[in-house]
Amino acid sequence: MDEIVHEFLVESYENLDQLDQDLVALESDPSSRALLSSIFRTVHTIKGTSGFLGFGNLERVSHVGESLLSELRDGERAMDQPTADVLLALVDTLRAILAKVESGAGDDLDVDPMVARIVAVQDGTAAPEPDVAPAVAGGTSPDAAAGTAPETDPETALEPEPEPEPTPAAGPATEPAPAPEPAPTPRTAPVLLPDR
Repeated sequence: MDEIVHEFLVESYENLDQLDQDLVALESDPSSRALLSSIFRTVHTIKGTSGFLGFGNLERVSHVGESLLSELRDGERAMDQPTADVLLALVDTLRAILAKVESGAGDDLDVDPMVARIVAVQDGTAAPEPDVAPAVAGGTSPDAAAGTAPETDPETALEPEPEPEPTPAAGPATEPAPAPEPAPTPRTAPVLLPDR
């Protein structure tokens, strides 16, 4: 692996660890300009360096996330539950892409669903999305490879649920179908409301 890319990965992972801490602190103080600025700078740094290194998907999703963070930092929008959830999903997406880069697969991850989800939050049309861990090289989720719990899936977060099978009209009695498996519990942040 190129030394510059290696340094970028090390720095990005460290920055994302700090960003996670900042997001937790933001729960207590959702209007903190200092925390929002720190989170913004982390995403801005990842965006700029990924553009320099030619990681277009990483740059693209970082750019859209940076735009949302800019609105928060500049007081153009208030932190709310959909915004907190999409920021957590953004961090998970950035980690998933970095894991692909680290594995040598480049940043070849479909970021369109995550970009659309961030834009939907900005437009006020966001709906809660299910979270499933993304697969990376070798079929292992980045969380499993790192030995941590699964988080948000940026690739499938916007996939629609399949339509249920139509139920037949009255007919001969049959045994009821087994109950479906419960959906995975989405990773969400507590509702963040500004002090009044």
